[in-house]
Amino acid sequence: MKIKKLTIKNFRGISHAEIDIESFTTFIGPNNVGKSTILHALHILLDNKKPTLDDWPNKTPSSDVMEIICQFDALEDWEKNKSAISGLLHEDKLYVKVSATWASESESISSEYSVFCTKDDFPWTGISDARKLDEAKECLEILGITKADEFRARSSELEQLFKQKHPEKVTTSTDWQVKKFANSLQQAVPHVMYVPACFKIEDDMKATASTPFSFLFTNKLFPIVKNDFSYREYISKASYLQKKLKGQADDGTIIEGLGEALEQVSSTLNQVLDFDSKVRLAIGEVDIEPLFMKAATFLIDEEFESSLQYQGSGVQRALAFAMLESNAGHAAVVEGGERSVVVLYEEPELYIHPHLMRRLKSALVKKTDSPKWQVICSTHSPFLISLADKPESLKLIRKNQDNKRVIHQLPAGIFEKGGDYDERSLLRATLDFHPTVCESLFAKRVVLVEGDTEVAVFSMAEDLLQKFGLDTTLAKDTTVISAGGKWTIPAICKVLNTLGIDYRVIHDEDRHGHTDEVLAEKAPIHPFKANAKISSVATAQRVYVVSDTFEHVLWETAAEEVASSKDKPYNSWRRVKRYLSGEQVLTQNSEARLKEVLQFAFCP
Repeated sequence: MKIKKLTIKNFRGISHAEIDIESFTTFIGPNNVGKSTILHALHILLDNKKPTLDDWPNKTPSSDVMEIICQFDALEDWEKNKSAISGLLHEDKLYVKVSATWASESESISSEYSVFCTKDDFPWTGISDARKLDEAKECLEILGITKADEFRARSSELEQLFKQKHPEKVTTSTDWQVKKFANSLQQAVPHVMYVPACFKIEDDMKATASTPFSFLFTNKLFPIVKNDFSYREYISKASYLQKKLKGQADDGTIIEGLGEALEQVSSTLNQVLDFDSKVRLAIGEVDIEPLFMKAATFLIDEEFESSLQYQGSGVQRALAFAMLESNAGHAAVVEGGERSVVVLYEEPELYIHPHLMRRLKSALVKKTDSPKWQVICSTHSPFLISLADKPESLKLIRKNQDNKRVIHQLPAGIFEKGGDYDERSLLRATLDFHPTVCESLFAKRVVLVEGDTEVAVFSMAEDLLQKFGLDTTLAKDTTVISAGGKWTIPAICKVLNTLGIDYRVIHDEDRHGHTDEVLAEKAPIHPFKANAKISSVATAQRVYVVSDTFEHVLWETAAEEVASSKDKPYNSWRRVKRYLSGEQVLTQNSEARLKEVLQFAFCP
């Protein structure tokens, strides 16, 4: 099974949120907006944890109820057929809720788990009530139940027999039913792997029972060691040594010199206390396994061996994930099948290079192809986003004007496809060559341009705004993004519209002196025909169309200035750089057009 929907109410900084969860889900947004809060809420529900004071909004008592609700679907056949799970389902889905209350500081936080399902209601609350009902009394006698503890222990047998013999006496109700997590729920919900942003590798490597290394060593590594002949020989030798120390070896041998040393101790003791006794060395039973556990650790062998404390944070964090992943298969096993695994990964990109981020994302996405794995992460990296392939996996968290968290989600069918026009393919190709497109999703404000020439010029936007005496306030919070071509602009605009990100679009007209009649005969994907599409998606108020190309802003055709057709981004950047330093003079018309473009892009 996998998580399909998450609902959060009154948890930390989130008053209310309903989130669709995919097999691979990425939460993005500014710092301190609630990405980690969502992962923590999932961790509480999946790992049978109790909310604490730190999880309460403003850490202040309230009459409001805290709720975390998960809807699970895509159940495997073994899950549907397992009685401990099937009885908890509603319409082939599992709904689990943890709710908590904290009404006053004098009270402790109380919490409980419940499942939304159909429950059989029987006409008794205890053995006393059952004895008063003839039909129930009959069933008690058949089963030989005479005591209250037997009644509690065999309640399921009694209910099954009573329902079979007297179905008309049993009513049903569909509602939230309180459940103890330790029993059927533990077998139903997925196993959770939580990788926090901050941790100490020393904590994960401790020999205590709850650490990832201890679990891995005890359940997977040490059983392999114990099956080796040399280990069995080692244990045999250790047992033989213990007997020799006690003087109880089967062959009668003793440790040479030990008797003489102990005789000296005995002699001194007898002289001091006037005893006639012997001192023997007594060795208790030595439990070998805990000694191995305390002595074991990991070394990283790369040209030379080194302990983890000398490894970089990236290696340490990757090892922590590797241990959790290795443990997950063993921890997820229950009678009848294997539970799915939910990975909660905070900022996977920490401490690793960009090319490794891409590899990590690819590995995580590949895991989710299996019905056994689901990955939910928070990130500040554009490399961890599957915008073209899985737009529905992206969740943007922002604060609205009322300072409340709002979660923006993209629909799976956001991109258009028809004939030669395929927005998903265009965007996928653009991302291959311009991975910075995804930076727009992290921006407060975006200026979306057609190509690298505009990006080169707008890199000096703040200096140009100052030169023209324009407001520079928005420039600091604006990210300039190259769409890598006009036909990619509509797809990016659709994403920005849905996510509520403010933006402006600047693109070329691309008329190239042709009449409307000539342009009408051009191919459907001719650059000029993208103009209408961009305007319909972004709306005209957000779009500035440059006549005819951006180079014509800097080189005035009427003044017989000609821009080089080669190295356009560099030549444009160099011309503006020289203009700012006073080495280059622009015509009056060029200055006016450049100012107009800048004012549209960067001024309120």
